Amino acid sequence: MSTRTRPLALEGHSFEAGASQTSGRVSAVQAIVAGILREEGPATDTQIYAAYQRRSATDTSVPKASPSSVRSRRAELGRRGIVRATTLPGRSPYGRPATVWALAETATEGLKLW
Repeated sequence: MSTRTRPLALEGHSFEAGASQTSGRVSAVQAIVAGILREEGPATDTQIYAAYQRRSATDTSVPKASPSSVRSRRAELGRRGIVRATTLPGRSPYGRPATVWALAETATEGLKLW
């Protein structure tokens, strides 16, 4: 048996990218995701990211974010009870079932904090 260990999946660029996520940037992306759901209504992750891209193209204060980062920020909002999964039918661009996300009913008050 070899004593050599396999590299962690987070080594290299992924680790550096994760470490560069400041709490202010994370909060900004979360606020934008919550704002998208507030203004545009329930949406799939793909729809949320498309709306995010539209905003970042027209507003230089919107930080650049990958689809994965936007999904992660939406998931964090879900764990905080601000966003929830709905029973609405959603589809991915590939025709597969997709979760439709919406602001939790009590989240509207919390958004005033941003």
